[in-house]
Amino acid sequence: MSTAPTFTPNDVNGASDLTALLEPVAADIAVAEELLETNMIDDNPFVADLLSQIFQAGGKRLRPAITLLASRATQRQDLEFSRLHIILAVLTELIHTASLVHDDVIDKASMRRGKETVNRKWNDRLAVLLGDLLFAQASICLSRIMNPVIVGIYGQVLGDLCAGEIRQMRQQYSTDVDWDAYIRKSVCKTASLFAAGSHSGAILNGCDNETIFALKEYGLNLGICFQIVDDLLDVTGSTSTMGKQAGSDLQGGLITAPSLFILERKDAQAARLKELINTRAVNEETGTTEALSIIRNNGAVEQTIELSKRYANQAKEQLTKLPTSVFRDSLGSLVDYVITRTS
Repeated sequence: MSTAPTFTPNDVNGASDLTALLEPVAADIAVAEELLETNMIDDNPFVADLLSQIFQAGGKRLRPAITLLASRATQRQDLEFSRLHIILAVLTELIHTASLVHDDVIDKASMRRGKETVNRKWNDRLAVLLGDLLFAQASICLSRIMNPVIVGIYGQVLGDLCAGEIRQMRQQYSTDVDWDAYIRKSVCKTASLFAAGSHSGAILNGCDNETIFALKEYGLNLGICFQIVDDLLDVTGSTSTMGKQAGSDLQGGLITAPSLFILERKDAQAARLKELINTRAVNEETGTTEALSIIRNNGAVEQTIELSKRYANQAKEQLTKLPTSVFRDSLGSLVDYVITRTS
């Protein structure tokens, strides 16, 4: 087996240019984009306008891109690339978008990708119903694939999303250092869907179990890496790059990797961060600023980067089990993109 790739500062090779990375499946993504805005349930013009606004608001389409790249990377020469793979990509993005709409309601978020959230622009009830509509459309896509194994995979994803949200609620403002709980929550809320998309196409292609498992592990590790980087950006990012205020996780009582690295030290800085969290001082701007300063100035950023790299390397290692292709290359470059992204 090949040695796992490792990351160095010079090894990004243009990973920030996502459009170039996705060029091998650009035509597939264009077809998926058209389907995303299709209202499968109701021809109400207002609903159609809502869907259009959500999907035109941006988003990197990482999950459907990974689904399409993995599907193409494992395509058998004796089979044509099926429209079912496009539907699989659409299904994956519908579930992701629906979960974001619901998350914004739960978090009382007012901004998403620099734009007003549905719940802020209209109200919570409409946002919940819109999220439900997107989940319903995902169910229609799933029924069209007609594969019981994939139905089970995505059914588990839906359960994981709910379980992850419950875990997160139960752990709000908790200063107990529990890395297993943090990773489990990251799997449920993020990595589960990455993994579903990355290996379901291989199932449709009739691949062997080793290939299917390798792509599942690729998606799982990439998803955990993505979540860790997301948590890091909440500490190091800015409103202009992220579309939301830095420190919003702390203000919402979410204790993520950068905070955990400080808390586990049990020194004066850890005690002060714990106090800011336990007293809810992080809910105010001055408390958030102090907490962020503790995290930024005491090595937690660097430790979080190293943690994300470990999962990135594990994701890349799985790709050595796939045949060489431009699609496999793009899957590897996406790991570089995820670990170096700034928004």
